[in-house]
Amino acid sequence: MRGIRNIDPEVPIDSVSNQISLSTIPNTLREKVASSGNISWEFVNTIYASGKLVPSVAVGEEIQVSKSGTYEMYVIFSLEPQIKALELIKNYLWLSGLALLILITFVTWLTLRQILQPIREVAATAERLTTGALDLRINVQSEDEIGRLGQTFNDMARSIEEQIRRLENLSRVQQQFVSDVSHELRTPLTTIRMASDLLFNARESFDPAIGRSTELLLAQIDKFEKLLEDLLEVSRFDADVANVKPEVVDVRTLVSKCMDDLALVASDRATSLTLECVGEDLSAQVDPRRITRVVRNLLTNAIEHSEGKAVNVSVIADDHSLSIGVRDHGVGIDPTNHHRVFDRFWRADTSRSRARGGTGLGLAIAQEDARLHNGQITLWSELNEGAHFTLTIPKKFGGELINPALHH
Repeated sequence: MRGIRNIDPEVPIDSVSNQISLSTIPNTLREKVASSGNISWEFVNTIYASGKLVPSVAVGEEIQVSKSGTYEMYVIFSLEPQIKALELIKNYLWLSGLALLILITFVTWLTLRQILQPIREVAATAERLTTGALDLRINVQSEDEIGRLGQTFNDMARSIEEQIRRLENLSRVQQQFVSDVSHELRTPLTTIRMASDLLFNARESFDPAIGRSTELLLAQIDKFEKLLEDLLEVSRFDADVANVKPEVVDVRTLVSKCMDDLALVASDRATSLTLECVGEDLSAQVDPRRITRVVRNLLTNAIEHSEGKAVNVSVIADDHSLSIGVRDHGVGIDPTNHHRVFDRFWRADTSRSRARGGTGLGLAIAQEDARLHNGQITLWSELNEGAHFTLTIPKKFGGELINPALHH
């Protein structure tokens, strides 16, 4: 659009083109043109007679017309084509960016899939190895880092399989040896027992030294028989052939009987036994022989290590679980050795245990008996503060142990 405007009011000349309104030229631009005397410009919105607005650039300057005077002349350049071009470029950039993002996402997914797929295979194979499928191996198809990872994993799995097979063979040989020796020793031990009983019954007719020897002989045969029984029981646990015969029993009565049986031993150690029961229903479905053995083991250990102090026994039950606690106030166990208490043949005080004939199998067997009932034995102990062993089992045989912390 071109426009010429007379700045002399005495000469009424207005001229515009393309049906553009004179209000398109802002007063600020006119002031610039009038004050500077040079070409001036400004961004404006071109206003057409129809009311349409178009972004534009207005350029103006004063001109002298011979015999007519001074005029303001403005030329307006529409920016509509440039704006459309920029919009088109922007749309293409958006589309290109979207396409590039999709391409990058696809390439990233493909790359990660190629990298993670072997790792997932390694993880899945490792999980199956833990279930006992030791012959599983990874199919290695490349020689890059992933391929070397798979090959290393296969070498590790092969080594683990060989070690486990070797240990299984060694364990079977050991179990068979213990079982065979225990059974083979029973026959001569029975003969020795019969002979020692005859000697013991006739000890009054012997020299006093010989009579005392027969008493020692019988005591050592008792210990030997107990050791053989423990070894046979351990071999049954290892072979998974331990027999359980559950029945509903009154645990309070069972514990009381164990305490009565060991009352004389406790008296010899100047130790008193007390029983506390908490709960209305103290019955449970258990194998009475095995639970009796556990309680006797815990009581015997407590009496032997009580140092003449009282041993407190408690039976606590709720609707689902039942626990038996045995607390002594003797020498206690070093906390650094708690993890070894249930190991086979381990003894906290070897000199004391050997003097009293301990084998180190009692707590290991007790723990296995507890596991056969889906239960557990826990320990609290401090040096010179005593020890507290707690057997906790579900009241229904084969049930889940819901509350393992009845004792605190």
